[in-house]
Amino acid sequence: MTGMLAARAQERPEATAIELVGAGGLSYAAWNQRARAVGHGLIARGVQPGDRVVVQASGDWIAFAIGYVGVQAAGAIAVPVLASGGDEHIARVHAEAGAVGVIAHAPVGGCPGWSQAVHEIEAGQPSGPTGVEVRGEDDAEILFTSGTTGRPKGVVSTHDNLTHAVRERGGGVSAPLAAVRSVLHALPPASNAGQSLMVQTLSAVPHTMIVPEKFDAEGFLDIAQESRPDDVVLVPAHALALLRVKARFDLSGVRQVRTTSAPISAATLARLAELFPEASIVNMYTSTESWPARLRMRFDLDRPFSLGRAHGGSEVRIVDEAGEPVPAGVSGSVQLRAEGVRPRRYWNDTGASTSVFGAGQWVSTGDIGRLDDAGYFYLEDRSADTVNVGGRNVSTLAAQGVLEEHPDVEEAAAFGLPHPTLGEYLIAAVIGSDDLDSDQVRSFAAARLGEADAPKRVVRVERFPRNVLGKVVKRELIESMSALLAQHGDHDEMASDTERAVAAIWARVLDVAPAMIGPGAEWVSLGGSSLEAAEVALLVSDELGREVPERALNVNPTVRAFAAVVDGAPLVNDGELRSIRRVSRGAAG
Repeated sequence: MTGMLAARAQERPEATAIELVGAGGLSYAAWNQRARAVGHGLIARGVQPGDRVVVQASGDWIAFAIGYVGVQAAGAIAVPVLASGGDEHIARVHAEAGAVGVIAHAPVGGCPGWSQAVHEIEAGQPSGPTGVEVRGEDDAEILFTSGTTGRPKGVVSTHDNLTHAVRERGGGVSAPLAAVRSVLHALPPASNAGQSLMVQTLSAVPHTMIVPEKFDAEGFLDIAQESRPDDVVLVPAHALALLRVKARFDLSGVRQVRTTSAPISAATLARLAELFPEASIVNMYTSTESWPARLRMRFDLDRPFSLGRAHGGSEVRIVDEAGEPVPAGVSGSVQLRAEGVRPRRYWNDTGASTSVFGAGQWVSTGDIGRLDDAGYFYLEDRSADTVNVGGRNVSTLAAQGVLEEHPDVEEAAAFGLPHPTLGEYLIAAVIGSDDLDSDQVRSFAAARLGEADAPKRVVRVERFPRNVLGKVVKRELIESMSALLAQHGDHDEMASDTERAVAAIWARVLDVAPAMIGPGAEWVSLGGSSLEAAEVALLVSDELGREVPERALNVNPTVRAFAAVVDGAPLVNDGELRSIRRVSRGAAG
């Protein structure tokens, strides 16, 4: 990056590389000179080539950019980490990386070595070249993953890997004559998406990165209206926040909206196209580990669920459990690679590196997907998120996408919870309008997905736990939802004889203590499945004299709701009473 920055500073010294809204801009000349001064300052503090230096990242993209390139000017390895994570998190990253110091606005507790701000390190230092040789194959960065499904890992990038995506698009460009392309986003530093946008400003194609210090949906749209950027880059959480804004803005100046970082539903992409009427909507698929290999897709109503085809010298393939490619239309593990670039690796974790970074430079993304005959890619789920229901894999992404098509649902998160006979069952939490009817939303999803792939319960919540990029942290969501559902055995009084009778039938069929079943007790979380539902229907017919279809338990999953269905069901014809036969419990859908 240091060489690219020096080239841009020579070509267009006074042009703005980064515009921090409300705080001013950073020109290429100033960025280059100040980063070099930081490099000299680090060397004066004893930093050696290959040392790791933590660069604390806040909303101040200008300070971060200077410190980040300054570390590389000293031949060291930058370790970006978000200030919002707190001192304990920064100290843990510092220890795992074996860092020698921290560039931060204020001293960070728990970190041995020095801790100083950019202005302190650069003070009194020369702004010329540091004299340190940096090669493309040298390590440039250790970026710790978000850890939404597990423990964060440090991903190591070389200089060549880090800059590959912008170097490939710079050929044949006459920079002084080319128009500047402006890009607006609110992604944080210390994220793969944010880092790639910062590196993009060093492309031979002139770029200006416009960033607010913090994201506010209405304020972001106001910036887009006033600055009229060519591109807007959004993570799904930001996109959904923009769509909730009631005020209207003139966004006709935006020519392209790019979404990245996490799966986004076709319904959300279609709504973005309405919000930005003159823009093409482009979705990108990649991972921190596989970058710069990536897929791109301009939203296409003919293929609304596809994430596109390989882009920019990238390749994609789908493999089975043995690592062998599978035919088009067959689901399997997703692997990416980028032609002519050294892949990334994990820091100090050879075992994990071997399982993710494979032979032939193929990198496993941890996702499940498929390719069609034309090479278009369809993401089905994260491997860690797929729910195994009675031996059958059910996609959480498919459920989320359908739920977000419902007019009362703004965002959905689906996940699996333990089930005594099925292994797991699918449940969904949704954010939506105040009058959202959870049972009706669940029926909406079941009508489109089929009962086997639909969530067995939909719960409305006010918010989701998120990481800094707005991704839903599912392990925290699962913990909170499990605690909520554990309260199903409430001790409210039964409201009718039918409720008491239904509770008694459920207790016998599911082998659950009657004390565990209150009026709010929920069928699936108690262990019910289609096999037991058939038995319940028979017992209701025999003992209560009502004809209730077994599917009624799918859409009326609590004792109170099911009892109301029983009360409204037709009477059984006395001549057609059926004998009850106890069925054994087992895996059933």
